[in-house]
Amino acid sequence: MAARRVSRGPRGRLRVALILVGFVVVASAVITRRTIGAGNARELLDLNRKRASLVAERARLVSEIGAATSLAQLEPVVSQRLGMRRPSDGQLIRLPREVRRDR
Repeated sequence: MAARRVSRGPRGRLRVALILVGFVVVASAVITRRTIGAGNARELLDLNRKRASLVAERARLVSEIGAATSLAQLEPVVSQRLGMRRPSDGQLIRLPREVRRDR
């Protein structure tokens, strides 16, 4: 019987090299995805903070508008600047405010 030459060395090394390259590619993809996700989470957190700040400012402005349009605030201004007098109860008509539901 003649001895057959077995050359398994290079094929085994090639397989290991391909497995290592595949691992590096998958690990790089995972790291890139996590980096992008962390950036998106940071941006989302900043937007939520800005939204909360704007909601608080809107509530403050609505409160200021309510205070500025009250009869206690308007009566001295209209009597001094415009020379108007306070109407009797029979002359006073209250209209409901329009409520916007655009939130």
